[in-house]
Amino acid sequence: MAGYFHRVCKETLWPALMSQPDLIQDRPAHWADYEEVNAAFARHISSLAAQGGTVWLHDYNLWLAPAILRAQRPDLAVGLFHHTPFPHPDVFRRIPAAGQLLDSLACLDWAGFHTADCADHFRRLLAATAGPTPRVGVHPLGIDRHAVADLARTRLQPRHGNDSTQLVLSVERLDYAKAPVQKIRALDALLAHTPRLRGQVRYRLVCPPPEAGIHAYDSTRLELENAINRINHRWGTREWEPVDYIPRNLDFPEVVDHYLAADVFWVTSLADGMNLTAQEYITAHHATNRPGVLVLSRRTGIAQHLGTAALLTDPLLPQDLVDTLRAALAMTVHERAAHITRLKGLLDTPPPAEWAHTVIAAIRGAPGPRCIDRDMEQHWDE
Repeated sequence: MAGYFHRVCKETLWPALMSQPDLIQDRPAHWADYEEVNAAFARHISSLAAQGGTVWLHDYNLWLAPAILRAQRPDLAVGLFHHTPFPHPDVFRRIPAAGQLLDSLACLDWAGFHTADCADHFRRLLAATAGPTPRVGVHPLGIDRHAVADLARTRLQPRHGNDSTQLVLSVERLDYAKAPVQKIRALDALLAHTPRLRGQVRYRLVCPPPEAGIHAYDSTRLELENAINRINHRWGTREWEPVDYIPRNLDFPEVVDHYLAADVFWVTSLADGMNLTAQEYITAHHATNRPGVLVLSRRTGIAQHLGTAALLTDPLLPQDLVDTLRAALAMTVHERAAHITRLKGLLDTPPPAEWAHTVIAAIRGAPGPRCIDRDMEQHWDE
């Protein structure tokens, strides 16, 4: 599992998905681990699936499973949903085993994505393959808005009337793709050029680390912690520090507490399949009549639904991060209330249960059994 997930998934495939091809690391000693785990999943699925059954795979972790399943069980309808972004074909081809992965993805009956852009990347990649290509669907995922709203109402606490400090919040796992260091630098620049905000704004970063054994984010973690120490030392006082860093997992009710306390929610992903935290923030604030502001990366899937109703930002442009955060902090209470109302009206993504039924129906509706290259079939038999 270490070679499969910690090395190949996180060090070879993840950088491609995040459109960071220069970070792709070739791990030939561990590629066999990735093949072995995919084969084990496929064997187990084959042993359980009914004749003519439907198989729903998830994400890049199982990119080799479609070819193995097609060889072992050509009667099955096999679909794969990509929760992550899908890279541009030129980036995908920089993966060391791109050809083998492409041959396997061509064995799918159906492939699903959150956005039309990702679906287009997949179509273009598969266009060069021989024979029919998989059907493609765009099915953006939402949250259970009723459940989040109900929970938010039970967690609502009165605000302290004498605290004029604005709270900016991010809730994200430790990952260079979330651009955490870029946010700290932007906040530092904002405080340097806007002295009146010193002592008036606090940034809270809820950022749990990855599981033990994953080293792909080690340099990001070190750089982030150093940046936080520098900014707190540079601007902090006895009563106030600009950054409140929470490097651990929180229970979801605690996360909702932070949503409700936050004046601004800051999402700066370099790449993101959808981003559910932004949906949770909007839902929690609307359900409790709390004004708020969403600063949202243009590179998230949800940005395609919310558009300019959110304050859109580009994490690749440092000054844009600064300017957009400054604009968010300058919004009045009335502007923030109207902002949340507009965003809530645009949240039309289906809740998970409805979404899942739609995806399964799409896989079942794919034309049935696809051909497989005989050389590939012999490879997996071996």
